[in-house]
Parts: sequence; structure tokens; C-alpha cells
Amino acid sequence: MPAATRTAFPNGAARTAAEAVAAGLDGLPLVVLDLDRARRRYTALREAFPWVDVLYDVSALAHPRLLAALAGADGGFAVTHDQALPALLAAGVGGRRILHATPVAHPHESRAAYDAGVRHFVVDGSRAVEGFAGAPGDLRVLLRLRPGLAPRPAHRAAGGMTAEEAVSTAVAARGLGVRISGLSLTLPEDGSPAEYVAEIVRSVGVAADIEAATGVRPRILDLGCGFPGRSGDRPAERAELARAIRGIVAPATSGVTVTAAAGHAVTAGCVAVVTDQARSDVDLATAGELIDVGAEVVVIDTGSSPHRFPLLRLPRARGGSEHRIVRRAARG
Repeated sequence: MPAATRTAFPNGAARTAAEAVAAGLDGLPLVVLDLDRARRRYTALREAFPWVDVLYDVSALAHPRLLAALAGADGGFAVTHDQALPALLAAGVGGRRILHATPVAHPHESRAAYDAGVRHFVVDGSRAVEGFAGAPGDLRVLLRLRPGLAPRPAHRAAGGMTAEEAVSTAVAARGLGVRISGLSLTLPEDGSPAEYVAEIVRSVGVAADIEAATGVRPRILDLGCGFPGRSGDRPAERAELARAIRGIVAPATSGVTVTAAAGHAVTAGCVAVVTDQARSDVDLATAGELIDVGAEVVVIDTGSSPHRFPLLRLPRARGGSEHRIVRRAARG
């Protein structure tokens, strides 16, 4: 779990951002979740990338009203945390538009996900593929590729396989009767269009090598979570990346399905704190801390008055306390 954001006080003490907010107020503020803005941002992403099936990364914010709103907008979802799928199911969201990109420790976990409607699973290596031996024919397995980019000190080491490991894993999977249907990329959340292009070009080469070794070409390319990198807030770069995806992958003619998971690009600016004097946007970590210490949540949705929502708690981490924000492991 990431460390709480720290804020320096004039007296030299350090407190969390939530404590800093609460300390200057007579009581806690309201935490406001703007579903209208979330829908608009999600729709804008899909319109900017018409050749990409944009999925919402549940780990960004797992509030049940948000999940239901995006599902109502014909949205798909990416599960990148072990408590994200339970959050979807608790919100009444299921079906086959779910990409399961969380490592599964036991075959019964993948079976439970399959029974919940999941059909697409991302795996990190050959051992994980073995757990899908004998799986139903409509289940699809994607191999996560380790990025070819130079590692960044601020980011944790990326998982996944090298190109050579991906090919050998695909060969081994064929022997087990498991069909490798696609590849999944791993890029930093601030990835540039140039970095996306380099990784997409690399993945096309890996897919060709897998076809040469197995006779089956992967037909799904997942661009990973954190999509669309820094271009999420830069229209010119967003257009550049969209053109590159269309030009390199050619989804309309190649038969390749492109998916991507967006979290911050959907939730940015959708959470705020409101006092009797002002309203200000906050990051999800600060909002989560405020909810932890008892702040009430208000959900704003077009066509209805703001609803004060009881704290429907969602697990923060396996075995940990409960919270609506599903948190990722701390970065190294």
C-alpha cells in the first residue's frame, strides 16, 4: 500500500494530506464524486481512440455508483488488483467485457473469475499458463510482455516476459491445449506516444514470431493500464497516438482487436472536497484518507439530486481494512 501523501506544516511537523485538510476546517468536508464528468472523460477517450476498446481500470476508483455508471455507458473493465473483481461483482457489474490482468495464485481463482463472466486473462509466464490447461474453449489467454524501454528509477520493475520467453511460452501452451490469443504491454503511466509506438511495433514482431513457432497468430493487443499515458491531457499527443495505433496495427483490416485500460484518464477531476466556503479537486489518495477518517460521500449524477451515500466499503488490500479505493502495491 502506498505511503500517505505528506504535507509539511510551519511548525515542522508532518501530517497526511487528509489531516492537513481536516486540521484547517471545522469538521470534515464532503467528498464529492462527479459521475457526469467521469462519463464525459470516458466517452471522450473512446471517441479519441475509435479503434481501441477502452476499459476502465477498476483499481483507480471502485465506487459502486461509478462502476454502474460506466457499465451503463457500455463500458468495459480491467481488473488489475485482486479485489477489483469482487468490487465489480458487488456493484452488480459482470459479463464478458472484463480483462483479468491480475496474477492468479490458484486455478480455482481463474475458474471463479470465468464463472463470473471473465473470458480474457493476462499472464506473466509459463507457470501461470499451466493453470489454464483444460480451460473452456472460449477462454482467451494474453501474454504480458516486459517492456523493452530502459527502466525508470521512479517506477517499480515491470513484470512480464521477454520476447523470447513469450515465444517459448506460446509453444509450451500449445502442448497443453491452451491457445495464446494475444499480447499485453506494460508501459509507465506517463508513457509518451513515442514509447507506445516503440512497444506496439515490438509487439507486432513478437506476434509474428509466435505465429511462426505455433501456426497461430495472436489477434488481441492490449496496450496495458495507464492508457493513454501522458497524452491523456495533451490533445495533440492523443491524436498522434491514435494515428499511430491505426497505422501500425490497422485494426480495421488486420483482424486484431486492440484494448487498453485507463484509470486516471477517466477519474481525473471527478473527485472534490466541498466545505461551506469552497470546492476543490483532490487526488484519489487524499479523498481516500478523508473517507477513512469519516468524511461523507456525495454522488452527483445528472437527472437526480445529489445523493448522500452510505460508506459502502470495499477492500483496500488482501486481508486489510476496507475502502472504496482499491490501492496498488507500493512502488519501489
